Amino acid sequence: MLAIKYARATVLFLIITLMLISCHGDDSRILITDNLPETKPEYQRMIVGHLSGEYELADETRMRSRWSEEERTLAASYLRQLLEQLNIEPQEHSYTAPNLNPAIDLILDPFKGTNIYGILPATGESDEYIILGAHYDTGKRNAPGAIDNATGIALIYSVVKELSKVQTRNKHLLIVFFDQEEEELIGSKAFVKFIQEKSWKTHSVHCFDMVGWDGDGDRAMEIFTASETLRNIYAETAKEHDIPLKEIIIDPVGYDASSTDFDVFVPAGYNVIGAGECFYHRDSSPYKDSPKDTFETVNFEYLLSCSNMIEDVIKTLASP
Repeated sequence: MLAIKYARATVLFLIITLMLISCHGDDSRILITDNLPETKPEYQRMIVGHLSGEYELADETRMRSRWSEEERTLAASYLRQLLEQLNIEPQEHSYTAPNLNPAIDLILDPFKGTNIYGILPATGESDEYIILGAHYDTGKRNAPGAIDNATGIALIYSVVKELSKVQTRNKHLLIVFFDQEEEELIGSKAFVKFIQEKSWKTHSVHCFDMVGWDGDGDRAMEIFTASETLRNIYAETAKEHDIPLKEIIIDPVGYDASSTDFDVFVPAGYNVIGAGECFYHRDSSPYKDSPKDTFETVNFEYLLSCSNMIEDVIKTLASP
């Protein structure tokens, strides 16, 4: 009789285990077909279209927003597969962050999220990393987030895809898609602690947020940094591309801004630059954090122009 009970318990355990494995397997469903389009304009449109719900994913679902925990989980799965398109092994950096007031943790769960990252290794010996980062969450429920910030993700993908073709890269490229930028920069704050614990030697950090609006048609980009070296490289490359550059010089002493992922790297002492459309110079999407931040509002010619410029900047830094 005892043997029968033991056998039943074993069968029950196996059934539950298989059910859990099956449930976990939903996270790995195919969201991107075998290959994205080969040309840069086409794959940038596809990526922004996927992330903003304009195009169906491979499983015939749509990513309407990236705000709730479930939506961000789906977006993270998509981004892992996006890195795989680049033959880069995707990694998860899962974190837990306490509420601003510790007493609130007794009532509400602490913040939890997942940064997705991967590394395109240098072609030779190197201990230096260039970090390219963009957030993937959206600011409100039902906000498609086409410009904010699917465009930043599409830009990074195109830069890394082109850099992967370069024969000599003297630095590793670390690509990271931050979770919960829209919630007090929780994801990027956690990632700064993560790379500090790893003791990775960081050459520079480049953050891209909103790269899809050019209302006056001048193709201008905005940069903000405390680094004269990075500012000069961006300025020289922008001149070569005939792109006006709007510069905001940051004073790192006492810096405490908290509006985009760039901000968390400044007080941490990193050589960091932020870039995108002219948010502080009043030529930026008026649809940020709203249901109107859709695929149709993206200026893809502008996104392509900015991507080509940033690609040359990173080539200069990675392959001197």
